[in-house]
Amino acid sequence: MSVAVVGQGALLGALAGAREVEVSAYVLDRREPVVKALEAAAQRGARVRVRLEGKPYSDHDGAMAKQNRALAAELRGCGAVVTLAGSGSEPVHMKAALVDGVAYLDDRNFPPSGRDTVVATSDPDDVAVVRAALQGVPGSDAHLATEKAGALRLEAQAIAQGRGDRVDVESEGFGLSVISKALRQRALGGAAVRLLVAQQEFGQARTQERQAIARLVAAGGCVRVGRSNEKLCVAGDVGWVGSANATYAAPMLDWGMQTRAAPVLDALQAAFDRNWAAAVPAATS
Repeated sequence: MSVAVVGQGALLGALAGAREVEVSAYVLDRREPVVKALEAAAQRGARVRVRLEGKPYSDHDGAMAKQNRALAAELRGCGAVVTLAGSGSEPVHMKAALVDGVAYLDDRNFPPSGRDTVVATSDPDDVAVVRAALQGVPGSDAHLATEKAGALRLEAQAIAQGRGDRVDVESEGFGLSVISKALRQRALGGAAVRLLVAQQEFGQARTQERQAIARLVAAGGCVRVGRSNEKLCVAGDVGWVGSANATYAAPMLDWGMQTRAAPVLDALQAAFDRNWAAAVPAATS
């Protein structure tokens, strides 16, 4: 295996016999199968290290921070080493696991529903980049970035350079960014552009974010909102998947991977089509 889209079951299977595990996530829920697998691994003596965001963005009532603190205490009780990122470190939005030398990158926070896209890679350069990011040091290689700005640059390149007359993008949130600019340019150039955003994020969107969507629609793009919040792109012969939202490039640990591997592109297209079919047109006026 080099790079492949795998189900969350592949990650759970790897955790079941793991000796060394490193994980990062924005927020985790103790009910998630991945959390239970991490606890089991730590209890049987595996080396388990977890990095969570200590001060989640827009956590107005403090519920997410409280959830992460509670989970950190629970994991520590099982023998894991847990770090809560806070002042002085880049925010953690990267959902990733390194299990015995294989990196598993998730576009969501390992949801119990399994409605996520997980990329597994054993490429030595990818593994090295992910390992450094899990220790708080972002970086990149030829097709993978672990900081939001780099991740979005890779996605914008895919949108601009992909061969074909169709571009499909899904993002939990959407705003003025290198992604909105690249999509608008493709739409103005005659490409069939489809954008899917999360219903909850769209409902809370600020004026600037709604303007970005309205400008895309005016250029000929089609926008829907749905219950999914995956983050991916397919533009002809090139695709992108990551945990980075198509918004402004805030400094934070995040990830994004560009790919031309046909099996990966097929999996990304299938995920997008599934989510698009379950979505409804966005009200942009």
